[in-house]
Amino acid sequence: MKHVSILALAAAVLIATPAFAQIGGRGDAPVEVKSDKGEYLQNEGKFIYSGDVVATQADSRITTDTLTAFCTRATPPPGERIADQPCEEIRQLVAEGNVIYTAPDVTIRGDKAEYDYPTDTITITGDVILSRGKEGVVQGTKVVYQVAEGKTAISAGSNRVLSILTPSKGNKSQAPAPVTPN
Repeated sequence: MKHVSILALAAAVLIATPAFAQIGGRGDAPVEVKSDKGEYLQNEGKFIYSGDVVATQADSRITTDTLTAFCTRATPPPGERIADQPCEEIRQLVAEGNVIYTAPDVTIRGDKAEYDYPTDTITITGDVILSRGKEGVVQGTKVVYQVAEGKTAISAGSNRVLSILTPSKGNKSQAPAPVTPN
């Protein structure tokens, strides 16, 4: 029953505001967030979900220990406070602790992820491992994934990016999806 209060909170927010959230370019599908605990800090314009957090939209998913959603608000009329304005849209998601982003074409694991809605970009940092199905695995310290473009850049700080590529047995001419070093 822990999930009921979080879903009720999310439903209240979604009913009170226009459809705004997306995880990976699927803006028309509803977003569902499940967690052990959730709170809405109206004065700060953010939602904080903690404890076994799972956010899904269509075929994309983020799992993490803590997920914070930051929203934008309209400029208040003269004499009113911005804290009294409803959340209009989500501008950023920040996932912290045991982050896993999963979409049909990619799985990325790391310590922290920031999803920027205006640019549809996920930046995952920490001990990062990216896999694309059976094509291969890439390891580094930072992945910048431009979701709509399907473009990925990976870096490893002072270390080197490690890639393990698996050739296709049936079609030797098939190459893995490119990973652009940063």
